[in-house]
Amino acid sequence: MADRVLVSVIIPTYNRAADIVKCVRSVLNSTMKNIEVIVVDNASTDNTIEKLKIFSHDSRFKLIKSQINLGAGGGRNRGARDAHGKYLLFVDSDNVIDSKMIEYLVDFFDNSSDCGMVGPLMLIESNRKIIWTYFADINMYTSQAKYKGTGEKNIGQFPKVVPVGHLPNCFMVKNREFKKVGGFEEKYIIIYEEADLAEKIKRLGKKIFLFSKAITYHAVELSKREDKNDYGFRSPERAFLMARNRVYFMKRNANWLQKIAFFVVFNPIICCYYQFNLIRTGQNDKARAYLRGCFIGLFT
Repeated sequence: MADRVLVSVIIPTYNRAADIVKCVRSVLNSTMKNIEVIVVDNASTDNTIEKLKIFSHDSRFKLIKSQINLGAGGGRNRGARDAHGKYLLFVDSDNVIDSKMIEYLVDFFDNSSDCGMVGPLMLIESNRKIIWTYFADINMYTSQAKYKGTGEKNIGQFPKVVPVGHLPNCFMVKNREFKKVGGFEEKYIIIYEEADLAEKIKRLGKKIFLFSKAITYHAVELSKREDKNDYGFRSPERAFLMARNRVYFMKRNANWLQKIAFFVVFNPIICCYYQFNLIRTGQNDKARAYLRGCFIGLFT
């Protein structure tokens, strides 16, 4: 059944030469053969373009070379413009997908009339028994992301199908519905852009599901102590985007009561929390970037 439809697999990448080769190879080796693979290179400065030449013989593979870094949402939108499939599968370039993942996601879509987006169970690539993400959602009063299963050993303890708030990293949507909602909001660049798309899909009256029979392996590690000490920001730029995009997301998607709670109570508390802890630990550049992000998010 699955092979009767075309699936467009869209993979944006930036300076991940080794990862993107493994990712594309896993997609092309899928049991789902009726696919097109569209890689959007976001102006990489490493040897990504050179590495991807090994796939040039495969008629299913297409490389789009952007002259500028379009960001995650922009890169996905660029790939979607050239996509011909009934379904769009967005995959981050640091994934190795299970050979049956695409087939399982298509079958799920075909058998679920209220599905607007579906994604796989995400395991850690370096230890394929450990869950990276099973459940993801955002508290629409506080803006805080919440996850379930992260760091746990995958022993089948969770239901195979679960409604979720959004799907990071790897997910499938219908091409028609993606275009109907206008694709990704490129203003985010990265962070919150996937959750924002999920909210737009929900407003079509559709639901978001995780289907754990489908699996992808994500090349990330669980947070280490040093990551917790910098509160996951890693750089001033990321601190800025986290603060700004948090505000953007709530302005675009919260209802009036949620907005009052967020802007009057929770956002000031969150901002003060990060300011205090970043300054306390000598990360003044990140503190300034976070504060600037809050203000720009509020007034633009």
